[in-house]
Amino acid sequence: MDRNLTVNEQHELRVLELVEERDRITQRGVATELEIALGMANALIKRLVHKGYIKVKDAPSRRYKYYITPEGFIEKGRLVSKYIATSFKYFGEVRRDYEMLANQVSANHASTSQGTGVCCVGTGEVMEIAQMVFAAHNIEVVCVLDVLADEGEQHFQNFRDIPDEIASQIGCLVITESRRPHKVFEILASTEGEKEILAPAFMKINKSSFQLGRV
Repeated sequence: MDRNLTVNEQHELRVLELVEERDRITQRGVATELEIALGMANALIKRLVHKGYIKVKDAPSRRYKYYITPEGFIEKGRLVSKYIATSFKYFGEVRRDYEMLANQVSANHASTSQGTGVCCVGTGEVMEIAQMVFAAHNIEVVCVLDVLADEGEQHFQNFRDIPDEIASQIGCLVITESRRPHKVFEILASTEGEKEILAPAFMKINKSSFQLGRV
């Protein structure tokens, strides 16, 4: 989650969601869910209590039960609304940039006898948007390359793992990894090969800062 929420806002929203969704939530559970230190989880909960967004009630066995207050529901709604509003803007930008790449791929296809499909490099919601755009342009997504292994062994993790009959259909690689796109480009650019690497403008990848290669 990002979408222009600050780190504190992201954490506070997630805690409010956890308190609302679960009958019992512990400080250790919050730390695990948010992947933060236990002491930070304790400070976060205390801050929300001080703001009046959650209340604490003693429970058996020296435990505590947390309740979201009416003010907490209002704050949660505000944060969700902010997230949704900025998400629409973000997804619009993502779609626009992949439309530009789709036009570029289509133009390249008209002047080459090589593979005309694309390989998406990266998983998640951005990949789904890219696939939707490519489908609208009748561009085939031949395969997905997951060089960061975000989804285990669900996709190819190395270009060399792609069978020749599939690789021959690929005209270019399109980066669709939004969390660490620069790392993905660095991995691709350092691998020998001949496939063109394309990246949408919103990722702000400065190709000249890498030792360029072809995959």
